[in-house]
Amino acid sequence: MKRLFTVMLLTLSWVLIWADSPLTSTDFAKSYKHHAMVQKAMQLSDDSDVDIPVSMLNFLADKKSPIDVRLAVVNAIGWNFNGKTLGQQLYDYLSTRHKAKTVDKLAKKLDAGTLAVYAYALALSDYFDVKEAQDLAHKAVKKNKTKSFSVAFIASLIDAQVYLDSDWGQVYKVVNNVLHDGSLHLDMRQEAIDNVMEYIGIYKEY
Repeated sequence: MKRLFTVMLLTLSWVLIWADSPLTSTDFAKSYKHHAMVQKAMQLSDDSDVDIPVSMLNFLADKKSPIDVRLAVVNAIGWNFNGKTLGQQLYDYLSTRHKAKTVDKLAKKLDAGTLAVYAYALALSDYFDVKEAQDLAHKAVKKNKTKSFSVAFIASLIDAQVYLDSDWGQVYKVVNNVLHDGSLHLDMRQEAIDNVMEYIGIYKEY
């Protein structure tokens, strides 16, 4: 009985840790609530038994749409979505749009920003297993010719999620390194960055 209780306690602790994590506890969409598409995404997350509107998928897939706002839309929708996840719906939309039959082929066709958006959506859709999302995010960083801070920053959050179960010190370091990378073009609202770092900062002591 004691052994069973210990197993249950450890399982509960694991779930609580992952429920409070770099991907699930960094709510930066509120810094973009003035944007109409983010507002729609916030409303959608409260009524998550409907499909993502095509207009929203089109916005997420449009490389001309600001990358930080697109990421904010994904953040607003979050992981609490019934039926097909945002990651799956976005993949279906992008693969059809770009005529790509596999994830690898799609990754080659997407620009850095759109690939980062998809990687982030995929990571939020299953934050217990973000290995594929991490790989895609790294590919986005390699494609990041414009040195977009948003692309690098979201990739670091996915990296931080991976480190959550092995090295809490790295959770802070990988994000903080991007934060202080002077070569990057700052294309994210400072308020949004501060919201993320407010949570990431709790890992600094490690």
